[in-house]
Amino acid sequence: MRSLRAPALVLGLAATAAASARLPGAVAAAATQARVQTAVGVVTTYAPARKSFAVQADGGEGLRFQWDSQTKFNGVVFKGAKVSVRYTTAPGGELVAQTVGVVK
Repeated sequence: MRSLRAPALVLGLAATAAASARLPGAVAAAATQARVQTAVGVVTTYAPARKSFAVQADGGEGLRFQWDSQTKFNGVVFKGAKVSVRYTTAPGGELVAQTVGVVK
């Protein structure tokens, strides 16, 4: 009976050590993904077929956004609409919209 418990204990410790070794990378990845920024401005181009739109931000900067199936839209987006966009930067540098809200 003791021989059964010892291997189980060793396997449990090995699994715990493996999970701990992966934790720092997982935390770093989550921290990178969690950096959400906000931009407010007027939509200058809107291309639903390409799942993209551009915004002339209130500060004068032009930004191009992509969206995916996770993006939430609040209101109808169209060229000339004033929007508030919460977005993250993908590893390739693309700006990915998380939420897009039309400002009234």
